Amino acid sequence: MNYIVLDMEWNQPWPGSPSAKKVLPVQIRGEIIQIGAVRVTEEQFVEDEFQILIKPKYYRHLNRRVSKLTGIKESQLRDEGVPFAEAIERFRAWCGEDIIFLTWGFDDIGILRENLRLFQLEEAFTSRWYNAQMIFNAQTDGSNAQKALKTAMEIFGIEATRPAHDALGDAYHTCLLYTSPSPRD
Repeated sequence: MNYIVLDMEWNQPWPGSPSAKKVLPVQIRGEIIQIGAVRVTEEQFVEDEFQILIKPKYYRHLNRRVSKLTGIKESQLRDEGVPFAEAIERFRAWCGEDIIFLTWGFDDIGILRENLRLFQLEEAFTSRWYNAQMIFNAQTDGSNAQKALKTAMEIFGIEATRPAHDALGDAYHTCLLYTSPSPRD
């Protein structure tokens, strides 16, 4: 079994921009520009990390808000990014077989599936996943409200050691929540 803590960053066009008016073969909420993941052993130890930048095909102009939040620059995606299909091929090879994903929230798997459909790539490997945010809520206040990863880290007493809104940084911090004892222990 491969336990993969996954996070992604994606670009969204400004409403009313030419990119926002593009008619795509599949409706998407955003085009993935970064994948970050951490492989965790059954004993709950970090085994490996994965990160890749993706050169956008449809939303080529990076939304200023996305750039400010993530620290990713358009030039960086142009120079270091790889096409989405290649990024997914590398990611799937890194993940291995028999995968279970853990994400912070519902969005990452949904966006991943939308992008896979857009690029006509197989999505069955995304079928097994858990929402760490809902698990966190069940262990703390029992609500269905979305909580920031930063809030959960504060409750668990986990200090940020990596940048927020960076796919690998957020995957790593989610991993720390998953592998830390409950604050009630």
